[in-house]
Amino acid sequence: MRIKTTLYFVCVWSLVLFTNCKNDSKSKANPLNAKETLAQLDSLAIQIEALENEKCENLDTIVILNEKMRRIIENIRSINEFDDLVNSFDQDRQQIGLTVSEDGKFGVFTWQSKMDCLGIHIKNIALYKTDGRVYTSSLYGEPLVCHEITNKTINTDKTVYLLRGSSSTNISDSLIKTYTISNGDLVEARISSP
Repeated sequence: MRIKTTLYFVCVWSLVLFTNCKNDSKSKANPLNAKETLAQLDSLAIQIEALENEKCENLDTIVILNEKMRRIIENIRSINEFDDLVNSFDQDRQQIGLTVSEDGKFGVFTWQSKMDCLGIHIKNIALYKTDGRVYTSSLYGEPLVCHEITNKTINTDKTVYLLRGSSSTNISDSLIKTYTISNGDLVEARISSP
């Protein structure tokens, strides 16, 4: 009886370990495909653009599509995935915007959300590299269509990212936002004039 019980537990544990190994190898075997991810984001942006939003029409659908875009971007977690996305991105072909800093450690996805009646006509999701991972964050405050990200190193251990853009598709409406990465978090920075 004791041998049967021991054999039973060994079989159950073997099955559990095999299943976990199979699931781990499956998740590693399906890394993010940058071109497919960009195609999904473009498809969602096109769907949003096709919806009428005058008088807050289709707001539920518009919010759902924007949330799908946000979740896709938030699933970019590895540095390799981030770099593959940047290398696959074609500004002339994509329906969304992606601007990356000079040092390649900070990027911002931008798209027209059509959530104007909620006060959100542009959506920004930032991705940044720190501690060997990629993190995501919404950019708070006035949203911007990001055109350029420059970076300046201060005190040899702190980098400030300057985002230049506009509050609409009109490039002449100029905005500048500044951020730093502190303890793994994206923090809005203030730069004082000399």
